[in-house]
Amino acid sequence: MAQIREIEIQKLFIGKCNVRKEIGNLTELTASIKEKGVLQPIIVRPVEGRYEIIVGARRFEAAKAARLEKIPAIIREMGDDEAIATSLIENIQRGNLEPEEEAEAINRLVEIYRSITKVAKTLGISQRTIRKKISVLELLPKARKEVPVKFAPPIEERREGRALPFEHATLVAEAFRIEEVKLLPEKERARKQVELAKMIAPLPQHEAKKVVDYFKMYPEKSMEEIKEKALAKATGVALRTYLTPTMAREIDTIAEGKGLALEEIVPELLEKGLEVEKASIRKVEREPKIIAEIDTGEIWLCPICGKEFHLIHCKPTNTHKLEEVPK
Repeated sequence: MAQIREIEIQKLFIGKCNVRKEIGNLTELTASIKEKGVLQPIIVRPVEGRYEIIVGARRFEAAKAARLEKIPAIIREMGDDEAIATSLIENIQRGNLEPEEEAEAINRLVEIYRSITKVAKTLGISQRTIRKKISVLELLPKARKEVPVKFAPPIEERREGRALPFEHATLVAEAFRIEEVKLLPEKERARKQVELAKMIAPLPQHEAKKVVDYFKMYPEKSMEEIKEKALAKATGVALRTYLTPTMAREIDTIAEGKGLALEEIVPELLEKGLEVEKASIRKVEREPKIIAEIDTGEIWLCPICGKEFHLIHCKPTNTHKLEEVPK
C-alpha cells in the first residue's frame, strides 16, 4: 500500500527506472519551490534503506538547489517493470519527455514484457503508435547524436540542422527500412542518414516527405540532387479510392505486422500486384497467337498407314499442321 511522508533529500536518488534523462533548466522551478515548497509529492520505491525516485526527478533536483532538507514523497513497493511503466506513463501524460527518451523507455518495456500488445495496453496507446515512437531508435547513433530528435525543436536549431522534429525522424527511419536503401554500403548509408536528417530538419512536413520519398527512389544520388529534384516536382500521384471493410481489415493486418501505417503498405502491395500482372502479360505475349490458318491445297499421304492429310499453313507464326482428310 502506498504511503506519503516527508523524506530526507540525502536518502533519495535517481535510479535506472526513471525514464527522464535530461533535467533541463530548473531556474523557475527552483524559485517556485523556495517560495512555496514542493506542492506535489514525488513517487519513490524503497531500495536497500534508501528511496529510488521513479517520478519527480526535476522536483528533486530543484529541491536540492533550493537547499530543502526534506520533500514529500509517495512510497510504493514495485518491481522494475512497474517502476518503468509508472515513470513512463507519468512523464508521457505530463509531456515531459523528448522523443528519444520516450522511445528508449518504451523499448525497454517491450524488452521486459516481450509483447507490444501488452505495452500498448499498459500505456493506453495503439501498437502502431508504439512502433512509430520506437522507430526513432532505428536512426544510427551517429545520426541521433549529430541531429537530436525533439518534439518541438526551436526554429533556429532546425534551420541549422541541429535538431530534427519527431515526425521528420519517423520519415528517415522509414526510408532506411527500404530494401534499395539497405543495399548502400554501410559507411555510405550511415553518412546519408545524417545528411538526410540535417537536410530535411528545416523543411515543413510536406516538403520533408517529398525529399525522403525521392531519396527512397534514388538512394545512390547525392543529397543535393535529391532535394533539388524532389522539390522541383511531385514524386507520385495522389489517388482517392474505396476499400471494402474486409479488404481494409486484411491490409491493415499486414501493415500492423510490418509496423507500417495503412497508407504506407498500400503502395507496397500495389507494386507487388503490378509485378504479378506484368509477368502475366509477358507470359501471354510469349504464347503463339494463330491469326489465320491457310489450307495450302497440298495433300500428304502417310507412307505407313496410308491416310491422307491436308497441309495447313499457320500465320503469323509460320508454323504448320496436318489435318486428316475425311473419308
